[in-house]
Amino acid sequence: ISPADAPLAVGERVIGPQQHPENEKCTYTWVVENFARIRLPKYYSPVFYSGPHAWRLLMFPHGNNCTMLSVYLDVADGPQLPQNWSRQAHFSLTLRNELDATRTVTKESDHVFHARANDWGFREFVPLKDVRDPGGGFLSSSGALKIECSVEVTWQPQQYFDAKKETGFVGLKNQGATCYMNSLLQTLEHIPFFRKAVYHMPTREEEDPESSIPLALQRIFYKLQHSDTSVSTKQLTKSFGWDASDTFMQHDVQELNRILVDKLEEKMKGTSVEGTMAHLFQGKLTNYVKCVNVQDESRREEAFYDLQLTVKGRKNIYEALDEYVTEELLDGENQYMSDKFGKQDAKKGVRFKSLPPVLQLHLLRFEFDFATEQMVKVNSRFEFPEWLDLDADGRKYLTDDSDPNTRNYYKLHSVLVHSGGPNGGHYWVFVAPFGAEHANKWYKFDDERVTCVSASEAIEGSYGDDSTADTRTGALTPGVGGYYRGGGPKVSSAYMLVYIRESAIPELNCEVGDSDIVPHLRAQLQREQIDKMRKRKERNEAHLYTVMKVATEADLKAQIGDETFFDLVNHDKVPRFRIKKEESVADLKRMLESELNVPVHKQRLWLWVNRQNKTFRPDKPLQQEYPDEMTPIMDLKEDQPAVPVYARAQAEVRLYLEVVEDAQPPPAHPSGGVAAAPPFATPGEYADTYGAPPVGAGAVGALVDPMDADVSLTYPMLRPDDIFLFVKFFDPLEQSLTFVGTHLARFSDRLSSLVPVLRALRGLPENVELEVYEEVEFEAQVPFTRIVEAKTLKEAELQHGDIIVFQTLPIPEPPGGGAATATVATPMAVDASAGEPGVGPLDPSVAPVPMTIPHFFEAVKNRVTVHLFKLPQVSDTANIREREPPIKLQMDKRMTYDDVVAAVGRAVGCNPAHVRLTMHNCYTEQPKPQPLKYRGVEQLLEMLMSFQKTSDTLYYEVLDIPLVEYDSKKSLKVSWHNQQCEETKVLNLLLAKETTVGQALEMIAQQVDLELPTADSAGVVYPVSKRLRMLELFTARIYKVFAYDEMIENINDQYWTIRAEEVPMEEREMGPDDRLVHVRHFHNDVKLSMINNFGDPFMVMLTPADTQGTVRRRIAQRLKMTEEDFAQFKIATINFGRVSYLDDTEPVLGRFRSQETAATGNFDDYLGIEHPGPPAGPQARKRLTSRYHDKPIKIYG
Repeated sequence: ISPADAPLAVGERVIGPQQHPENEKCTYTWVVENFARIRLPKYYSPVFYSGPHAWRLLMFPHGNNCTMLSVYLDVADGPQLPQNWSRQAHFSLTLRNELDATRTVTKESDHVFHARANDWGFREFVPLKDVRDPGGGFLSSSGALKIECSVEVTWQPQQYFDAKKETGFVGLKNQGATCYMNSLLQTLEHIPFFRKAVYHMPTREEEDPESSIPLALQRIFYKLQHSDTSVSTKQLTKSFGWDASDTFMQHDVQELNRILVDKLEEKMKGTSVEGTMAHLFQGKLTNYVKCVNVQDESRREEAFYDLQLTVKGRKNIYEALDEYVTEELLDGENQYMSDKFGKQDAKKGVRFKSLPPVLQLHLLRFEFDFATEQMVKVNSRFEFPEWLDLDADGRKYLTDDSDPNTRNYYKLHSVLVHSGGPNGGHYWVFVAPFGAEHANKWYKFDDERVTCVSASEAIEGSYGDDSTADTRTGALTPGVGGYYRGGGPKVSSAYMLVYIRESAIPELNCEVGDSDIVPHLRAQLQREQIDKMRKRKERNEAHLYTVMKVATEADLKAQIGDETFFDLVNHDKVPRFRIKKEESVADLKRMLESELNVPVHKQRLWLWVNRQNKTFRPDKPLQQEYPDEMTPIMDLKEDQPAVPVYARAQAEVRLYLEVVEDAQPPPAHPSGGVAAAPPFATPGEYADTYGAPPVGAGAVGALVDPMDADVSLTYPMLRPDDIFLFVKFFDPLEQSLTFVGTHLARFSDRLSSLVPVLRALRGLPENVELEVYEEVEFEAQVPFTRIVEAKTLKEAELQHGDIIVFQTLPIPEPPGGGAATATVATPMAVDASAGEPGVGPLDPSVAPVPMTIPHFFEAVKNRVTVHLFKLPQVSDTANIREREPPIKLQMDKRMTYDDVVAAVGRAVGCNPAHVRLTMHNCYTEQPKPQPLKYRGVEQLLEMLMSFQKTSDTLYYEVLDIPLVEYDSKKSLKVSWHNQQCEETKVLNLLLAKETTVGQALEMIAQQVDLELPTADSAGVVYPVSKRLRMLELFTARIYKVFAYDEMIENINDQYWTIRAEEVPMEEREMGPDDRLVHVRHFHNDVKLSMINNFGDPFMVMLTPADTQGTVRRRIAQRLKMTEEDFAQFKIATINFGRVSYLDDTEPVLGRFRSQETAATGNFDDYLGIEHPGPPAGPQARKRLTSRYHDKPIKIYG
């Protein structure tokens, strides 16, 4: 175990700089043989070591519930480490591309590994389709995948540290990857003016902080001021509309800052704090264009909330600002068009008209590398001062009309630091708070940990990597922005700076007291704090107490028919009583008498029992298991048959309190005092001692003086043949279930004895007939056994805790008439006028209403509330929350396909025949890619099942034609390209499955603008086979030219790109010796001996007489390029990956092999247009950056 992993001894604290253990660094290459044949969901690498630290790689070969390869770094020896171990590491994972180095993927991250988070990595590393593509380059010729891991264990601060005690501040808890948000919140919270404005945003006591951003922020700021421990941000992220996946996705802190400030500015409108965001953060700059030779100048003012400064190539912040205001000369072809004087030489620049009190500077540490076509981080040294003078050098950064009385002298307030690379990392912030007590002090807020640091560590230590730093082998450079090996690069550097204008400090450092906090918030948080302290005390004393959950008849009446239908009660919602384990059952009863106002002599307690059929019933009277009521509470154990007695938990015991209303205090014993009855007595034994029991009382008990230890406490007793039953009543017309009470029956009772009692419990007339059932179970099925007169209750196998359910006869007609059956439950649409979604009236037109007890319970078991979303027209990976709110329908899982679409049609107001449904993917939280076909599933239950998980979400769309007709057709997505091989239109065709390619092209011709003539010089119209063609493409290659008689049904547009285009005029008159060859754009990487194809391929016609010169001109004309522009490219033939450059006079056609399919060319022999470097256009950048980077931040609240 390394020193970095071992926790401190109890009571030992670490404060200030320490002697840190030396970093351990290693690089490991994992060669995964036969990757395509791996069937396991998880796959581990062999263990490797960085110093004494054991690691291994964890891979999900089929994706971690996604379509991307997922790779993580895992602590291999985690189970063997001490309980409080931790290990901080910076690591990178690289997936090598053997054919194209520019497609090699590298991602970096920093993480604190511990027992609850012992692996960390990238769920969306590389798309699986790219990995599995044999020609993609990620797999070697033998099918092996190569993953490289570089890991460096860095110093980890010890865990036992009281931040509040040592610094006066507390941190924020990291929800997974929310360090960037924590850093920003700490920065804003330490601006008192900002905090005060947030407190004055209007909120209501009944508001939910999970849906109110102002209230959630107020709660966080208050807790940061008054809490002794780190503060959770879960309510805030939920108010943003984020879910768990959002909190585990790291974003850019500057992007969050802009969006959060905009959102707060929006919510402050119309309040007393309107304009606060602009007052704090908004500055104004002036864009100007000034003519050099004439008197003419154009000015335009623009507001800004932060400034983005270039880091690369700049030594310090002043050089970056100089570049920001550097003038650009507009001359030559780029002259400025003056409204007065026409084209003129001019100078274009920007100056600041006003600067805000809080100046936020975003340092551009990330940029796109055009050589590798990947985002890279600029870690070079960039200096910034503690005091920033923007009036320096004659106010060169300001306009002439800026306020001369405003002194733009700024003090550094906070430094937000990013450690890691462009694909991941970690944020923390250094803050210099206001106030005399914090003068010349800096504090580091790193999620939950807050420490006091030196000014040099906060400022100089955040400059970034210094190429002139000490590079001695093994040397450590402590104290400046994190500890790292002197011989290696530093990965942490300042990313965002916050400066405060000196003259504004008195205003911004305003007093924020309790009077600024709305009373309801202060009272609520104080109550929560008291409750938190109470719970903490309970946790600390939990080993001394047992929690008694005591259900009563009132709890059953409140829950049954509302939220509980099966069994009796939800024990999490019944009264809880904490009683010391050494106290007795008698003490418990006296507590219940005090709390529930039930006299001790009327209390009969029952133990709940888990039965084999998975029901949970009050099955045993307490005195049967524990006859002595002076039994200590610690001896009480629930009856759990599957758990041995010695292993049963004693921390919590569930009981049912039966109130025996007519129980009387026992008579005095002949010898004096109070008589003690045995726990079970025969009627004769009872009468011999006490006389005949009162009618209906069953048995009575006695009370004793609690101070008399020699006398046992007695209680209401049971006769040996008593059965304690629970009774429910079902009303079919109201579709309601109610609990009506309990009954103490006898084994010898029959239905005729039971019916009068049931009538009395419900208050029914004596002549009403009843149908009576026993509720048996509900897990696998919902069986109900009818109770008949022919059997006694004992013969019917009833016992303590069984449930009787009854209804009146005859069974009434259901609403709207029809048979009293219930094969499915009635879907119920939400009443939109009710505001918050609820259940609307029954709709008997869909399915019969359940009118019998078994049918009702079966319907309840299958009842589900379905959230119905409108299917977005374009695949949106952002989030469902951006779409309109869902329609909520209460349905039955057994509903048929036709019933479901009928309910959806009524809910959305359309013809059900036009409704098409799409299932929900529970793992991606997105619609499945393929919608359901007409009657593609039988029941609603199948629609809600996704990968062995049950969902409550469906998506709908309304088609222009019935779904049956739609399913009989073929949808085809076609990209239309012009003669320059540019995509100009995307067509979504709906065709009959028997349609041919030629017929589809005729339809396409009517929907696009054709560039070439449709007839020859004689006016003869070309057939479609001469005018248009359809191609199949994949990864910048043409794989197929479709035959005109090929069926559309056989074309796959999900995996391949389908392209349609006009046939060039020269190809329409091809001679017998002419041929079509493929043309592709490529870059030849000589160092790696690899050819990288990109762009849109096309075909060109070659004649036997064509040389390089004629081919170059033909291709240039096709691409609409001048010969001068096209001169930068070379033309070559590529045969099976070999590049051969053409001579000027050599016939080109001879370079290509003859073949039978000469009309469409060959994949492996093609003409290549060689580009001098990798593709660097916007499309190439978009393709690479969008593939491997995170989605943008959005705040939905």
